[in-house]
Amino acid sequence: MKKETKFSIFLNSVGGALVILLCVIVFNIISSQLKIKADLTEGNLFTLSDGSKKLLDGLADERDGDSESSPLEIRFYLTKGEKGVPVFVNEHGKRIEDLLDQYKAYAGSNLELKKINPRRDTDEEELAVNDGIQLLNNAFYVGMAVSYLDTTEVVPFFDPSKSPTLEYDISRAIKNVLRLKEERQKVGVMSSLNVWGGPDPSNPMAMMNRGAPQQPAWYFIRQLQQDLNVERIEATATEIPEDVDVLMVIHPKNVSEATEYALDQFVLSGRKLIVFVDPMALRDEGNNQNPQMRIPGMGGASNLTRLFSKWGVTFEGSKVVADFNYRLTQRDPLSRGRIQPAYLALNKNALNSDEVVTRDLGTIRLPYVGSFDTSKLATGLKVTELITSSDQAKLVDGMSSQFNGEKVMDSFLTGSEDGKPVGTKKYTLALKLSGKFTTAFPDGKPVAAEEDKEEENKEEDSPQIKETDNENHVCLIGDTDLLSDEHFLVQQRFVISENIAFIQNLVDHFGDGTLINIRSRNQNRPFTTLNDLRKDAQAQFENKLKKLEAEQQEILQQKTQLESTGDGSNQFTLSIDPEALKEIQKKELEKRKQIREIRKELRSEEDWIKLKIKLANIGLMPTIVIILGIVFFIRKSKKTAAL
Repeated sequence: MKKETKFSIFLNSVGGALVILLCVIVFNIISSQLKIKADLTEGNLFTLSDGSKKLLDGLADERDGDSESSPLEIRFYLTKGEKGVPVFVNEHGKRIEDLLDQYKAYAGSNLELKKINPRRDTDEEELAVNDGIQLLNNAFYVGMAVSYLDTTEVVPFFDPSKSPTLEYDISRAIKNVLRLKEERQKVGVMSSLNVWGGPDPSNPMAMMNRGAPQQPAWYFIRQLQQDLNVERIEATATEIPEDVDVLMVIHPKNVSEATEYALDQFVLSGRKLIVFVDPMALRDEGNNQNPQMRIPGMGGASNLTRLFSKWGVTFEGSKVVADFNYRLTQRDPLSRGRIQPAYLALNKNALNSDEVVTRDLGTIRLPYVGSFDTSKLATGLKVTELITSSDQAKLVDGMSSQFNGEKVMDSFLTGSEDGKPVGTKKYTLALKLSGKFTTAFPDGKPVAAEEDKEEENKEEDSPQIKETDNENHVCLIGDTDLLSDEHFLVQQRFVISENIAFIQNLVDHFGDGTLINIRSRNQNRPFTTLNDLRKDAQAQFENKLKKLEAEQQEILQQKTQLESTGDGSNQFTLSIDPEALKEIQKKELEKRKQIREIRKELRSEEDWIKLKIKLANIGLMPTIVIILGIVFFIRKSKKTAAL
């Protein structure tokens, strides 16, 4: 057998490498022409949801194969080739393009997709301006206009920071052009809180001064108004308009019998009710007219006593739920450096995974929430828990828990022998009642006040409804602060919870549920493994740290006693034993040092955990390839040697 020369081996190696390179180039050229994609993410986050497909199916049904009728038109504006366009905007634009391509592929001839590059001082820019697309950084556009027949809906700017809601924004625009405004669902909002904005009704000076700054409507109101017809219902209303499909009742305080009767008849008529009650609403500061004297949560609890009693539901209005597991930590932007066990930052484990309104959500924030007891539920009704605490929760005083979070945390472990919370249980924080409801007013409509009798006699009362004809649903939520902007948005920009998505899901669930599974697709996917490892590391050091901090507190008390002794008028006269004080100070320094060392060890442990995960992510695949290469080389060497 002829032995190969070194030169021929070299040529074979170079030739083989060139062949492989050529194959890679050809493969890339061919594959770039084929639009084959595989979505391997949890929940198929980069694939059109069923809600979007349902919208496009509705469009196909409406056109019914008529090629002459106008298709839905989407004009997507993305500036390309300009120097002022940031890289992350180009990447965001590419993702929007990919998503719109999916809409087009699914809708076929029912949708016309136009991609327009509006560079400065061009005809394309004129089109963008006419469509209301926003110019950014005086350099680029990234927005969309959707038109169908005589209706146009515009997304003036796709914010990269809100990419998780990208499909929802597109599908919402499509839905709004397919349905005329007057055909949209009507939602009533009855609230004792100032959710509508305008002058602050609790501040008489602001009400009198027309030039005073106006408060904006709460974010959830503005969001609902984009998709629905939202009507304001006064908190003292005794009649609910017939055209209201869904009614949101927020913080009903001191509600009259007449108002509860109206709500009772609303439910019995088959329409849907969502009630937000609260033991301590932070936005309810009481009736103090001095703004400097207002204290959040001082307005008192809310309840619908007569209706809840009839349904067999008890709401705890005197205490709030504190949770050892779902507490707000010092690192949270809203914590102000304090542990707040009664401010609950809930994750997927607290949400009902079988219910459409909660199954795809990731994070819900409930500050100082109340709980429901359904152990005496009325006959004919069934309860579905939507949000619950962990089983390591307890009821505490709401006002003191705002300022004494450490004491509340210590109370969890009082009497514990194994370092686990004691005296705790799981609480229901939000629920859905289903079944046939019966009236809470068997004797008929409550008698009106004397001054109202004459006016009421002039109007003919509608006959009382005694029970629902079919199964109906009512939702009860033990918190009103989840509706407030600050528990959803930080600096009006960064989303920190899915509170608003939860509210919109509830409204959609009781009406048109097309968008519900788009909005609530959970893109908040935390590093659960890292978080679990971090918790384990913290648990190792927590007992040591608490013990040292308790010893440090005891030393400080001894020091205080040494530095201020005496009775009566001589109480603050210094009478110090220098040697004893020196010994105390020495112990204090030693404990401080030990505490610093413990915290340093904890940080080192967390850094080591992160490093191990990073090394595994970076090095695992190359290591496998190297090992396979070595095995392949050894086997080939043995075969060559045998020849």
